[in-house]
Amino acid sequence: MPVHQPFTIRDVRIFDGVHPLEATSLRVVGGRIDAIGTPSIAASGDAVIDGGGGTLLPGLIDAHVHLLPGCTQLAATFGVTTVVDQFSKPEVIDPERAAVAAADAGQGPVRADLRTSSIGATAPGGHPTIAYSPLPYVTGPADALPFVEDRLAEGATHLKVIYDDGSGAMLDIPSLEAATIEALVAEAHRHGLPVVAHVSTARGAVTVAHCGVDVLAHAPFDRMTDAEVRDVARAGVALIATLSIIDGFPGPDGMMPLLTQPELASRLTPRWRRVLDGQSRRWMPPQAPDGTAARENTLALFESGVRVLAGTDAPNPGLVHGASLHRELQHLVRAGLRPTDALTAATSAPADVFGLADRGRLVAGAQADLALLNGDPTADITATQRLRQVWVLGREVEPEAYAGSPAEREGVIWLRDSTTKIVEAIQETWPGIPTPEDVRRDEDGELLGRVVPTSGGWQAVTTFGAPLGDVSSHDEALETVRALGLSCLAEPWWVCPLGEHEWQEARLMEVHPDRVRLRWTDPMADQPPSGQWFDLDDLDLALEPPAELQRH
Repeated sequence: MPVHQPFTIRDVRIFDGVHPLEATSLRVVGGRIDAIGTPSIAASGDAVIDGGGGTLLPGLIDAHVHLLPGCTQLAATFGVTTVVDQFSKPEVIDPERAAVAAADAGQGPVRADLRTSSIGATAPGGHPTIAYSPLPYVTGPADALPFVEDRLAEGATHLKVIYDDGSGAMLDIPSLEAATIEALVAEAHRHGLPVVAHVSTARGAVTVAHCGVDVLAHAPFDRMTDAEVRDVARAGVALIATLSIIDGFPGPDGMMPLLTQPELASRLTPRWRRVLDGQSRRWMPPQAPDGTAARENTLALFESGVRVLAGTDAPNPGLVHGASLHRELQHLVRAGLRPTDALTAATSAPADVFGLADRGRLVAGAQADLALLNGDPTADITATQRLRQVWVLGREVEPEAYAGSPAEREGVIWLRDSTTKIVEAIQETWPGIPTPEDVRRDEDGELLGRVVPTSGGWQAVTTFGAPLGDVSSHDEALETVRALGLSCLAEPWWVCPLGEHEWQEARLMEVHPDRVRLRWTDPMADQPPSGQWFDLDDLDLALEPPAELQRH
């Protein structure tokens, strides 16, 4: 571990992971907390950081994520210093784990630490096969021993089991049987692994609690009876609420909830803001969930003594690693928890449940995973969004290092490819659900463009994904593609590089599904004679002048 200059943070409120302290200063030496007390704890040679009356928290812990490339760097920019992965495959885990190890050694940008279940245990064809296939399945109790040993070999720190027959979403999918879950729990516990169970219904929560699991991965989506709450509470399980799942649906203003939070939205990179904007227009069922039952269940279980942990289920639609944990804290308070309870759910509680003894609390000897923010989140939970500085193992996070980095680009591309895979699997399994359709010329089959289902109708797009006209009916969108899919390539386009605000007119010289070569029409523009290549991830394109230009 690299040696850093000791530093002391002074003039702060300190929330230690359970309750506020009287102390106003904290000293860090060698990546660990050395002392907590008055300003007198500072030693000669310390760097002194003026907290300005803000609040110092333990680095936040997201107890339910799924990994994508670079997510640990992204999470750290929002004060989340540990992520607990609840189902990923080694091809994603291993590079991310290596990057974390390098960061801990002082090489490369600061990253959150991670813990992982690796591949979760599910029945053949069970949830979440459409996202992760191919994967090893569990067919019965006899598979428990080899399955757990294989996960240990992959570096798993806990076990994930899936008990979901789809009934919570009016589906019928294969699921593990209770006897198989009991065998998996016994094998995991024999190796010292806690067991997290994915369930979506109240009845399922009771079943897995009786099987001996340690943690429920979600608050049930249907209202639990008092008897079901008592059954689960008596079993001694913890609950990862994941209430922010409802942030996957736009509000009445058409915006994803995360983008309506100014402090969080401004900290998101332009590329992630565009991801969320695109997700707000995707096709969705007519009736979005409101999360009422999950909130009521969370409060009922909490009041019955169940430990509640904060977790987001990022990167599901609308959820971004790091940023969404602040929304989860808001949802917990909305459910009825006090702000201090919500803060505990994101610090000391997940540290205790997942055996992370060196973090989650601000005490001497703990890792210097810290979040300094303006305001008092013990009185107003939204103050967690007003981040000033973040440290992991005493190294300060530099948020600007993530924007435009290879880690950001790889993460966004991975998410897009994963989403495409899921959409294709959904189309194959449930043919009636609208999905994107290729539009080809009748005489030779040449691809003209696509029509894409959105929340408001169908969008005509080019072969490289740029929109053609407004959202309309399916037939109108088809006609738009047939009329403009090829001819539009000869037209001038309006282009705005990502992160900039100025639109410029350009001609398309060459197009591919993932990049375009264009030449600005401005004769004074500094550019090669043949134009220049841009990845489509780095551009916004419009065939008509954007509204803000038309107003001038």
